[in-house]
Amino acid sequence: MGAVAQCLLAACLPLPYALLPAPTLLLCRLLKTLLMTAGLVKHDLADDVIPGKFTAQIPGPDGAVPTLPSQNGVCLLMLAARSSHPLGTFSPGLRTVGARLENMRAALEEGKDNNGFLCQTTFLAANETYTGSQMMMLCYFRSAADAHAFAHGPLHREAWTWWYQITKSHPHLSIRHELYDVPPGNWENIFVNSHPTGLGGMNMPVRCKGGWTRPLFDASKLSLRTTKGRLGHSDGTDNEKYGPEPY
Repeated sequence: MGAVAQCLLAACLPLPYALLPAPTLLLCRLLKTLLMTAGLVKHDLADDVIPGKFTAQIPGPDGAVPTLPSQNGVCLLMLAARSSHPLGTFSPGLRTVGARLENMRAALEEGKDNNGFLCQTTFLAANETYTGSQMMMLCYFRSAADAHAFAHGPLHREAWTWWYQITKSHPHLSIRHELYDVPPGNWENIFVNSHPTGLGGMNMPVRCKGGWTRPLFDASKLSLRTTKGRLGHSDGTDNEKYGPEPY
């Protein structure tokens, strides 16, 4: 698109003016990068980064802090769609699939106090094909029963009916899902200098002495220091032979 715009400028303007936008744009971006690197302007990409090590733990439905790591089970539902059409992300129907996924995400977020939904993260598989035409949404639920209740709800059923109506006319579209029902003591996570994403993106409040906060806990202390500790299988001292700050 940039090359086409440059060709149009070259066709419509004298050459010096036609060549001016590209180096101006590059210079502005370079200047902004240098100013952010030097700390002279705000680096907005790091706004929500939490320094240090932290881990996400699922609170109880009433907001109670779990007393043990990995105390509650979790269900991971992966929803994905891809187009094998030469037009990639511009192929017929793919935009509608994306819109329906977004509608389902919004509905889950709106009713998360009652539907067992914890959080979601969306990805674009940009390198699998040259058109970058696969999208994926990771949805975290408290249980597989909550995920099944969502799947049989009106919004998902409507999307499923629409899909069966267009499968023959849109053979280039594919959809898939994967579901993992993980019992307590069989999941863990660690984030280092990270923004809240994945299960760490839960906006489920937990009760603490000062009021309410997010269910993110310091992973540099006690049992949360190690993988086995975050699984609830050790006291966090099992990896001390590897160094003072084990992951």
